[in-house]
Amino acid sequence: MSLPTVGAILRLPALVRAAPEVAAGARHLSNEVRWVHVSELGDISRLLRGGELLLTTGIALDLSSQGLERYVASLAERHVAGLVVEFGRRLEEAPPAMVTAAERSGLPLVVLRREARFVEVTEQAHEFIIDSQVTELRFRQEIHEAFTEMAVEGADSGAIVRYASRSARRPILLTTVAGAVVHLEAGGWDPGRVLEEWQAAAPLHRFTGRPELLDGRPSWLIYPVRARGEVWGELVLREPGGPGAGRSRIVLERAAGTLALNQLVERERLSLELQARRSLLDDLLKGASAAAGVAERAAALGFPLSGTLLVGGEVRWAGAEAPGSGPGAEARAGDLGRQVTAAAVETRDHVLAAPRPDGRVQLLLTLPAAGPVERRLGRLAGAIHARLAARALGEVLVAFGGEVRDLHYARWSLEEAGQVLDALPRPEGKLYYRAPDIRLRGLLRLLRQDERLVSFSERELRPLLDADRRQRSDLLKVLGTYISHLGNKAETAAALGMSRPTLYARLRQIEALLGVDLNDGEALASLQVALMARQTARATP
Repeated sequence: MSLPTVGAILRLPALVRAAPEVAAGARHLSNEVRWVHVSELGDISRLLRGGELLLTTGIALDLSSQGLERYVASLAERHVAGLVVEFGRRLEEAPPAMVTAAERSGLPLVVLRREARFVEVTEQAHEFIIDSQVTELRFRQEIHEAFTEMAVEGADSGAIVRYASRSARRPILLTTVAGAVVHLEAGGWDPGRVLEEWQAAAPLHRFTGRPELLDGRPSWLIYPVRARGEVWGELVLREPGGPGAGRSRIVLERAAGTLALNQLVERERLSLELQARRSLLDDLLKGASAAAGVAERAAALGFPLSGTLLVGGEVRWAGAEAPGSGPGAEARAGDLGRQVTAAAVETRDHVLAAPRPDGRVQLLLTLPAAGPVERRLGRLAGAIHARLAARALGEVLVAFGGEVRDLHYARWSLEEAGQVLDALPRPEGKLYYRAPDIRLRGLLRLLRQDERLVSFSERELRPLLDADRRQRSDLLKVLGTYISHLGNKAETAAALGMSRPTLYARLRQIEALLGVDLNDGEALASLQVALMARQTARATP
C-alpha cells in the first residue's frame, strides 16, 4: 500500500506554520510515513514498529554526543521514517552530533523554528495517511477494472502499454528479454530522448526475471511479463520515484499481468489448430500408408493439395544460445509457428506450419504447378525474416526440400529440408537453403556418425596420424593445404611458409607413407574426403 512521504507530510499546514528546515537526510525525504507519533522518551525505539514520523521537543534526551548518537542510531535501526524536533523548550539549535549521526544513518532530521501544535500535526497527518490509502484503493479498483476489461476484449500489447503509460503518467517501454524495444509510450516526454536514455541505461541491467529498480539519472523500474513460468518480455518505466511511485508499481504490475494473460489466451486459441497441423504432418512423415485421408483433412484446414507442387520446409532459431533451444522451446516454437503462418498470409501462400517440441517449425507449402519456384520460396523466406526482425525476436535459418507432385512424397521433401539444416556447415546469411547449398561437406556432416565413414577416414589417414604423433611433424597439415590449393605446389609452399625443396620432400614422405601417387586424381579425391570427414567429426559436438 502506497503511503505519504516525509516530504509530503512536511507540506501540511500545521507543519508549514512551524517553519520546518531539513537539517540532515534530505536525500531520504521519500521515506514513506505509516504513522505520526509524539514522544519525549529517550528510549522510544523499543516501542516503535518502523515507518513512523517521530515528533519531539527533546526535553528528555541525553544531549551528550554519545547519547544523541545512540538515540539517532536506535531510530534508524527501527526504520523510523523521520525525526522532527521542535526548538524552544530545551534546544535552540540542532546539536552537531545529532545532525552528523542522522546524515550518516540516512534518517531525515527536520527542525521546527516556530512552535507547532503537535495534536494538530498528528490530526492532519493521520487524515492525510487515511485519505491517501482510500484514494489508492480507489485507484487500484479503477486500474483493476480497466485492465480486466482490456483482457476480456483482447486488447493488443500496444494498447495495454499506452493505457499503462497514461495511468502512471510516465514513459513505459515493452522490451524482449534480450532488451529489444517492442513498444514505446513516451507519456508526453520526447520519445527519442526516452529511447536514448534507456539505451544508455540498458547495459547496466542484468536479466533476472524479477522486478528490479535500476538506479541512475533517470532511474528505471523493470517488471517481468511472465506466462506459465516463462518470462517473455519486460515492462520498463522511467523515473518511478516521487509522489506517484506507489501508483507506478501498481500500474506496472497490472499491465504485466494483462499482457501475460493475453499471451496465454492467444496461445490457447491457436492450440487446437496447431495440434491439428502437427498431427497432419506427423501422418505424412509416417509414410504413404498413414497418409490416407490427409488430403481431406488438409482441405478442412484451408490447405488445398490438388493440382499443385508441394515443398517441405523447416525453420529453426539460429545460434547455440537461440531462443528456440533449452527450456520453453516448445512455447517459443509455437510463437515461431505463428510468425511463419502470418508471413505466409502476407505473401498469399498456402502454408501448413507445425511447431515441434524441440523448438523448430516444419512446414508444407503449396505452389502453382507452373511458375518461378525459387522466387516464391525467396519471397516467403524474406517475409519470415522480416517479421522476426521487426519484432526483435531473433534470427532463424530457413530450408526447403525438393518439389514433389504427389502427396505421398511430401515426407521426402520435409525430411530433406531438415537434413539440409542438419548438414549446413556454417550459415552464409542466405534467405533460405536447399540441398545444393550443403555440397560435399554437408553430406559428410550428415554421415558423421556413420561407422563406415569414420573407419574409411581412419584407414586413409592413419599412417600420417601415426607419423605426426611419433615425429611431432605436420604432414597432415601439409596434405590438407596441398589439397585446398588444388595441387599447386608454389601456392602450397607460400601458404605454409616453407621453401619448395622442403615441401617436395614432405610430399614424397606423404606418398611413401600412404602408398599413393598425389598426382592421381582419384587418390587425391579419396584423401580429400577423408580429411573433410575428420574435420567435420572433430568440429561437431
